[in-house]
Amino acid sequence: MESKFEIGKKIKNKRLQLNLRMDDVAKEVGITRSTLWSIENGNGNYTIDTLLRLLNFLNMSIDIDAQEQGARRRATRTNSVLDKKINRFIVMCVEQYASSVNQSSNAVYSMLNKAGIVNELKDDYEDMHGMSTYSINEYISRRLLGGAA
Repeated sequence: MESKFEIGKKIKNKRLQLNLRMDDVAKEVGITRSTLWSIENGNGNYTIDTLLRLLNFLNMSIDIDAQEQGARRRATRTNSVLDKKINRFIVMCVEQYASSVNQSSNAVYSMLNKAGIVNELKDDYEDMHGMSTYSINEYISRRLLGGAA
């Protein structure tokens, strides 16, 4: 994980790249100028919430590496347009399939999630988002019956 100093340096570089004044950024984020100065210089104590508001305002993200029971896991704060499109695609797939089998969307989502199909839809979004509803429903049916995609 990057140090406070490295994060602060990147924040300062981004602010300067966007040609923004410290006072303006601090006001928009809801912090004082001195807090922003401390963050940019790798000093001070600030909350994660403050850091995330600042990163969001500057349209930046941060990767966090965490150690958990000996295994490395990567958590990334993202709020990208692609993530939103993928989520809408999954909702559409679930709702269309639920309608075709006369079940509730919640029941279908639970079933698809348990079978690992929700993750397949996420992973294969680029290939599948242009497919017809009929084709997606057929794909889901085959996967639920244990068939190959």
